[in-house]
Amino acid sequence: MRAFSVSFMGRVACALVAGLIVVAGMRLPLAAGAEGEVVAVDLKTFTFKVRAEIAELFGYNDGEGKLFYYTAGAGETTVKLPADGEYELSIKASCDPALNERAKFKVTLDGQPVGMETLLTADDEKEYKLTATAKAGARKLAIEYTNDAYKENEYDRNFYVHGVTLKRLK
Repeated sequence: MRAFSVSFMGRVACALVAGLIVVAGMRLPLAAGAEGEVVAVDLKTFTFKVRAEIAELFGYNDGEGKLFYYTAGAGETTVKLPADGEYELSIKASCDPALNERAKFKVTLDGQPVGMETLLTADDEKEYKLTATAKAGARKLAIEYTNDAYKENEYDRNFYVHGVTLKRLK
């Protein structure tokens, strides 16, 4: 039993020295507010405030680990930022293009635009980075799909979000 305790305590000490804790396979920094700290957003926490008749066109695909937007609309969640500062917002997104155009999206943080409307530059999953200044605490993050196109049995442009992180720059 003593050997297990020493071994376990040794691993805890190493994690503390390294300045991180590993939780469910994710590395989480210990120093809240440190420059370079990454806040990973749980995609399952996004909600979609849309009309009831189109609610099934939005959601989280558990099997593929991504948000899906099958029509234009916004999904939002609350993120907890550890410190005031400038943050790099990284969104991993993909799409189903239609009419020779890929999906476009807009981002807001507490209702304020983050960057400009973004046009995906690839159909497959790719990272798109935006910068925002934010205060510490709970912040409302919204991602809106803006250019849906659909014609039954002809074309259907869709938007997918595979991951969202915020990294404190300064």
